[in-house]
Amino acid sequence: MEITTTALDGVTVIKLSGSLDGNTVNAAQEMILPLASTKGAAVIMDLGACAYISSAGLRLLLMAAKQMSAIGGVMVLSGLSPEVQDVMEMTGFNNFFKSFEDVPSAFSALTTVKKGA
Repeated sequence: MEITTTALDGVTVIKLSGSLDGNTVNAAQEMILPLASTKGAAVIMDLGACAYISSAGLRLLLMAAKQMSAIGGVMVLSGLSPEVQDVMEMTGFNNFFKSFEDVPSAFSALTTVKKGA
């Protein structure tokens, strides 16, 4: 698992590459949760290079989203592979997250929401 972050006009893009599973979730959590603790933050989780996500990975995404929501932030997903999309649909997690085809689409949606706030 490789995690990179970039700032894009006030939005943090977190790119996950590889598998987000029981073997990698602790390292991912140590990096992601602090980024999700900034009041009013906007985060795009770019999963375009994430080939697999386990229940542990889903739990991390849910924890980060709940943490952000509690402090007025927002997190969206982008670039879900067909395999990850299937897992999200089978578990019902697609109902908890807004997801977009790619980072530019997610960014556009987030900046529209921020301007309206």
